[in-house]
Amino acid sequence: MKPRLIAIIKGGLGNQLFGYAAARALARRDGRKLLIDDSSGFARDDYGRSFRLDRFPIEADPAPADARLGDPKGLRHRWTRSINKLLPPFWKDYVKEAPGRPPEQLTSFHSKRQTLHLNGYWQSEAYFADIANSLRRELQPPASGDDELERGLQTGDTVMLHIRRIRYAPRLDSGYYTRGIHAAAETLDSPRFEVFGDDLDWARERLEFGDHPVRFHDPADDELIDFRRMTLCRHAIVANSSFSWWAAWLQPPGGQVWTPDNPGWPLRPAAGWTTVANKLEYDA
Repeated sequence: MKPRLIAIIKGGLGNQLFGYAAARALARRDGRKLLIDDSSGFARDDYGRSFRLDRFPIEADPAPADARLGDPKGLRHRWTRSINKLLPPFWKDYVKEAPGRPPEQLTSFHSKRQTLHLNGYWQSEAYFADIANSLRRELQPPASGDDELERGLQTGDTVMLHIRRIRYAPRLDSGYYTRGIHAAAETLDSPRFEVFGDDLDWARERLEFGDHPVRFHDPADDELIDFRRMTLCRHAIVANSSFSWWAAWLQPPGGQVWTPDNPGWPLRPAAGWTTVANKLEYDA
C-alpha cells in the first residue's frame, strides 16, 4: 500500500491554503498519498471556523476516522506529539512546524513510516515552490457570480488593497497603506484601486488615493466571493494576513505586489514582492 500523508488543516482560509500547499508538495516529494484531516484542527477554534477547501478542486481525499488524531489537547494527539519529539526524523510519524527554523525542516524531510501526520501553518512559499505552477491552477477559487464585475477587475491596472482590522492584532498602520498607494501610483500608468476588507469605514477615513479611481467593496456574505474578486485584480497591496497573501499569490502573473516589511507574523513575502515600511498597532 502506498504510504500516506495526513494533513491536519486548521485556521482561516489563508492558513488552510498554506497547510494544504505544504502538504501537497511534501506528499509529491515523498511519494505519498495525500489525505485531509478536516476536523482535528478545528476542535478548539476560537473563531468558529471550519474547513473551506472543499470549495476548491484539491488533489486529496478525506482521511479515514481512525487516521485522525482528534483534539490537539486530547490524550491521543498529545501522546503522539510527545513521542515523536524523541524520535529521529526518519522514524517520525508526526511532524509539527518549528517556528524560526529554515524551510529545510520540511523540504528535506523524509520518513520511513507508512503514515505521516503534518501539523503547521507553513506560511512561506518556500515549502511548496517546487509545485507552484500546479497549485496556481488547482487553487483558483470558484466564480463569484457577477461576470460583469469580474471582467472589470481583470481589465487595466487594478490594484487590490486589503484591510484587516476587526478582532485582529497586530494591525497595520495607515502609513503603510499610504506608502503602498504612492508606490503603486508611481509604478503603474493608470492604477485603479479596489479596496476589500473588514473595516471599510476606517479605509475611507484614513486613506488618500489622490485623483486615482477607487472602489470600496462591501464584504460579501461568503468570504470566497471576496477572495475570488481579489485574485482577479492585476496588482495588490496586501494586509498582514494569510487570506490577503493568497489572494495576491493567485493573481495573474506579472503583477506588482506590495507587502508589509514587518507583518508581525512569520508570514514570508513571495519571490518578487516589494516590502513597504510599516508600524504595528496592538491597542483596541
